[in-house]
Amino acid sequence: MKNKTFKLATLSAAILLASAGSYAETPTTIAECKTFEPTPSVIVKSENNELTSQTITIGATGDMHGRIFAYDYALDGVDRNAGFSKIATLLRDERTSNDNFLLIDLGDTVQGNSAELFNNDPVHPVVETMNSLNYDVWVPGNHEFDFERAFLERSLETFNGSVISSNVVWDKNSVDCKANEAEVPFLRGYQIFDYNGAKVAVIGLTPSYVKVWNASNPENFRNLDFRDELEAVTETVNSVIDQYQPDVVIGALHHGRKEHGRGVHEIASKLADKFDVIFMGHEHARFIEQVEKGADITAEMPEISVGGNSELEDKAKSGVYNAQNRHEKVKIIEPGNWGWALAKAEIELEKDQQGKWQIVDTTLSNRKVENVQEDKQLQQQMQQIHDASVEDANIMIGKVKGNFTNSAGGFADEAVLEEQVLNSEGLRLYSSIHNGKLADMPITDLINQIQIMNIEQKGSDAEGNSIKVDVSAAALFSDGSNLFDGQEYRKKDSANLYMYDNQLVAVSIKGEQLKQYMEWSYGYFNTYQENDITVSFDPAIPAYNYDIFDGSIHYTVDLSKTVGERIDITEIRGGKFNPDADYVLAINDYRLGTLLGQAWIIREQVIWDSSNEPVYAVRDMITEYVENEGVLDRSKFENVNWYIKQYGQSKATGEVTEKGDILSLREGVGAELWQKLQNKEICVMRSGPGARNSINVSVNLSDETTWFANPNYSAEATQQALYEGCAYSNQPK
Repeated sequence: MKNKTFKLATLSAAILLASAGSYAETPTTIAECKTFEPTPSVIVKSENNELTSQTITIGATGDMHGRIFAYDYALDGVDRNAGFSKIATLLRDERTSNDNFLLIDLGDTVQGNSAELFNNDPVHPVVETMNSLNYDVWVPGNHEFDFERAFLERSLETFNGSVISSNVVWDKNSVDCKANEAEVPFLRGYQIFDYNGAKVAVIGLTPSYVKVWNASNPENFRNLDFRDELEAVTETVNSVIDQYQPDVVIGALHHGRKEHGRGVHEIASKLADKFDVIFMGHEHARFIEQVEKGADITAEMPEISVGGNSELEDKAKSGVYNAQNRHEKVKIIEPGNWGWALAKAEIELEKDQQGKWQIVDTTLSNRKVENVQEDKQLQQQMQQIHDASVEDANIMIGKVKGNFTNSAGGFADEAVLEEQVLNSEGLRLYSSIHNGKLADMPITDLINQIQIMNIEQKGSDAEGNSIKVDVSAAALFSDGSNLFDGQEYRKKDSANLYMYDNQLVAVSIKGEQLKQYMEWSYGYFNTYQENDITVSFDPAIPAYNYDIFDGSIHYTVDLSKTVGERIDITEIRGGKFNPDADYVLAINDYRLGTLLGQAWIIREQVIWDSSNEPVYAVRDMITEYVENEGVLDRSKFENVNWYIKQYGQSKATGEVTEKGDILSLREGVGAELWQKLQNKEICVMRSGPGARNSINVSVNLSDETTWFANPNYSAEATQQALYEGCAYSNQPK
């Protein structure tokens, strides 16, 4: 029967090295138009050829986003589910109990959580942390390309292990690389590890959309190109199998499961006969799945963890995996983000009668860090970085005047009028639908108007003319973002309001395409059904893809209509909307990539970007504004220009002047059910244990399956008990 075991290749004595991290006479700097290979293609990790059985354990982290400590500097608080410092404790345990241990990071590692404060350090502290923890492999994610090429190169060059990606290549059409007759890889696409004669191949992948997402900063990927993911991975894995005949094949892919309708599920479906385990990042998701060869990639793949909690593979669900059937399926695992867990694959091998290593079993698990202590040695080593980050986050730069959310007390949650409540794993315990996503409020107008202000004050077109912005678009990234009257405004508040390091861009866009973009954005909402007393959001669309529009535009949103027919632009630029007219739009550089990718604009329609400005990031523009003004005054950001028809038209104060169906129901026949939701007597039905599932179902007066009774409800129950009663584990199955 066909399987994935092959003859062992003869290893050259020149590459018999005792361990990863000490590679003699290998290139240490990136040379233009040449492949950066800081390690030999085969690394020998252990040499005991007398063994007849062994277990190779592979650990992986992904989407760490600068979290060295278990700490969120935007919130200035401990995060029990994060940090290399907690991962380090697990690694000590794993290495003590596993002679053959391989460690991979799946990318999006050096950006986020104040890590950019240290971008000019000779060795970035996150890279230093990975070196201290003896990471064997690093696969660059898309956020590794968020900064100038010099930073990317310095980060890759100072990492002690292997840096791999199968689809990042030198652009042979660029001026510098045009002498190359064929495409030259930027990085080697794979790394081979030898454990007592058994070879493990690791195949890396970076999202091809880097050039789209960072379109306004081409210097970040100067002379580089990104091949189609499936094409590159297929070519690389086939080449590796032909050349090295590996006994185990591992994917280390920074790519979403359904990315652009394809993604890792397509790779797994088409290449299940090549890969044994795929570790993936990019989605910030927590799961253990299995994909059959030839599976329908539009379908959801079976979750194979015990109880569906993504922690330990359930053998009753996954079935047998060994040399006889390994060509039929592949297992996929993702360990969440920020260090929620260490993803782990235990690969059991035995020698057959011909002396070849054969897989006899694989077991996947996510080792959570929630109850793990931070590693004292790493804490001590990186204490200065932590202290500097906390100090920077707490610099007071102004005061807040007025609540920036239109609710009683200015609280974010629509139903219970409180702030977002999460459990110890960072999952929602109640509805936590942010009021600022449902109506026009200063919390989002603040971002949009600062974008408009910066373009109009600093920007000019190719002829040197000042720019007048018609429309600005921005997302409320976090449901935990809020600003209260009298609050001291510190630098961390800008990061909490705008978590990404996005730059600002002005583009010219046709009216027709502007409306298409707006329709796309409001696709974030599920379609309103009669008797809904809340709205809900499509679980397939991330929160950062829901933009709200401000400026001279006025529009309404009808959620009872299908996506593509929801938006009615009633006014723009002081007059009637014209689909054939050219309008100036302010967006961030990530959204520029969306517009280019959807062909709503072409690159020539980019008028200006902030990349050459002293203050280039939107987040820092917010900080600059507060520093200059001293007071962040709500009244300066009251521009009510849109509303959802199902809620109704509101004034700047939040007073509703024309109530829609939802508000009318809450005050009429749905009043009792709405009161129960506000009292936490009932909980929103969840479609799964994920972080945002409680906002993916609309509570409906006519459908009792959309909510369930809170088992902890009583007049004497504490607020925490009421919230815990709404946890996913308590809903009826």
